[in-house]
Amino acid sequence: MNRSLFSLFTNLPIERKLLLVSVIPVLTLVILSLVIFRSVQTFSYDEDRLNHVYHVQTTAAEYMRLVVDLETGFRGFVMTAEPEFLKPYRAAKDRVLTVGRTLEQMVQDHEAQRILVESVQKLIQQLMRDKDELIEKVTQGQADQAYHYIEAGMGRALMSAIREEMAHFDRREVQLLSQALLSSAEDRAYLMGVIVGGGLLALGLMMVPLHLIARSITGPLVTLAKTVSSAPGGTVPEVPVLERGDEIGSLTRGMHAMSTQLRDHIQRIEKSEAELRVLNQNLSASESKYRGIVDYAPFGIFTALGPRVIFSNRYNWVLAGRHPDEARDPEDMWKAIHPEDRPRVVRLFTQAIEQRVPFESVFRFLHADGNIRTILSRAVPIQGGDRQHVIYQGFNVDITALEQMRERLSRAERLATLGQVAAGIAHEIRNPLVGIGSTAALLLEEFPKGDARQSDVGTILKETKRLDRIVNQIVEYARPRELVPASVAIGELLDESMRLLREPLRVQAVQVDLPSLQDLPSLQADRDQLKQVFLNVIHNAIDAVSPGGRVRITASTTLREAEPGILIEIEDNGRGIAPGDLPRVFEPFFTTGKRRGTGLGLAICRNIIDAHRGDIQVRSQPHVGTVVAIWVPLSLHLQTSNA
Repeated sequence: MNRSLFSLFTNLPIERKLLLVSVIPVLTLVILSLVIFRSVQTFSYDEDRLNHVYHVQTTAAEYMRLVVDLETGFRGFVMTAEPEFLKPYRAAKDRVLTVGRTLEQMVQDHEAQRILVESVQKLIQQLMRDKDELIEKVTQGQADQAYHYIEAGMGRALMSAIREEMAHFDRREVQLLSQALLSSAEDRAYLMGVIVGGGLLALGLMMVPLHLIARSITGPLVTLAKTVSSAPGGTVPEVPVLERGDEIGSLTRGMHAMSTQLRDHIQRIEKSEAELRVLNQNLSASESKYRGIVDYAPFGIFTALGPRVIFSNRYNWVLAGRHPDEARDPEDMWKAIHPEDRPRVVRLFTQAIEQRVPFESVFRFLHADGNIRTILSRAVPIQGGDRQHVIYQGFNVDITALEQMRERLSRAERLATLGQVAAGIAHEIRNPLVGIGSTAALLLEEFPKGDARQSDVGTILKETKRLDRIVNQIVEYARPRELVPASVAIGELLDESMRLLREPLRVQAVQVDLPSLQDLPSLQADRDQLKQVFLNVIHNAIDAVSPGGRVRITASTTLREAEPGILIEIEDNGRGIAPGDLPRVFEPFFTTGKRRGTGLGLAICRNIIDAHRGDIQVRSQPHVGTVVAIWVPLSLHLQTSNA
């Protein structure tokens, strides 16, 4: 069967063989795309599961907070007999059962969780009935029974049962979250395997036809060469005829006819020369086809003689950000490499040449418009000789999209982990904070004016509110971004942000340069979240400069990978950022000494800009200043899932 397939392939014309080389990888890529699409759907489903678990845990935390509000409000009313203290109790009573039913609906697909919520609902109803009766008696002036109820800890059993049931509920939700994270990791690994394996498979399927073409052409030519060279001098060799349907078969038949004609009649030489000229034209056409394949291949191809680049195909110049039709010295390819990567790439390539081993490296091409392409470069020695004349054949593959996907997946994994931590913080800290704040507020009102203890209790309240703000910032950073797109004028939004920051600007005596931006086109974006980014970045600039410093804001339209957008740059002449700290400015909880804050401001800004498919970068020099560049596309294409 293999011989019949090879025979069928051999009889194909060279043009069809070359067409087969391009068709097979295309079919492979189509199948690979379908598999990747299915894998992405599975991965999106896993992320939906993670979002659901997060919302369930958030609702459960609110549920327990309302239960604590019931107990706190009840105790406050009993201890003071003031109707004002019933407000937390009544507010929690009006909402706690509704939240419980909402939680029950959210876990209705998990029978064990739903049963736990129903059990807690019954316990809370019993708790509210007991407290309603005692509140009624206190209202009627019969507070002894309520005091006894509190002092004897009669409601403690119900609260303990509620906490135990909800703790069991939380443990089950943590198990579901672990299962969802494991499934997401497995799907991600499978997706990466499909991408890498499919690419290798496509390359392999392209190399097999190329090998068969080379074998079907060079084999007969070698046989013919041996036949001609082994013929005795002065005689015309007998050329064997190969039973093939392609150009090689035609060549052997023509040469056989030529040798026969030479032996039979010398006058046929001129006709034989004409046939040879036709054959030479066919060979030239074949060479042109092969050269076209190399020049228009969908990946960069280059050839180096020692450390000097002597050839680069059209697509390689496109990757380097140069016009492919301009006459250039191939050596200019080194200049297109990012200045930060160039010394390393030159060093590695020189070492590979000295050791006569294959070269492989990942580097970046820096375009004139600022765009950056990440390249996987591989080169192998294809010709021996002394060290000064080793020829390397290399290939450059654009892996920019793959690197961006890997970075986003890594960031999504970190956000998922932080989301779990944030939910735990909200659950474990907010409930005690509510109790501390309520108790401190009660104590503050009981102390007479001028009492020294009022200052201490006030400090407790202030620190409680600060902790609550920290928890809110952590949850804000970890939650998925749901955008509400609207038409936004950048000039109006920046003017509005500056009005909100008038007080810090006045206190710091900061001068702001903000030119008129009325000529800029409007863009589709979430106005409130984009304003949050501008407020945070401008406030950081104000905080970084000394009194009397300067902040300059500019905006202009620009293209990123052929997509139109607006680039906003916020520049200050403050203290700057140390080079060692600059790569970490977008990491959560990282701060360079800001007087107030948790180090989540720029991390939240990056999440918002990423959700808009934009880009945010920071450039800084110590004691010179800092520039924050924000690029946002004009059009906002919302995703179909909460990725």
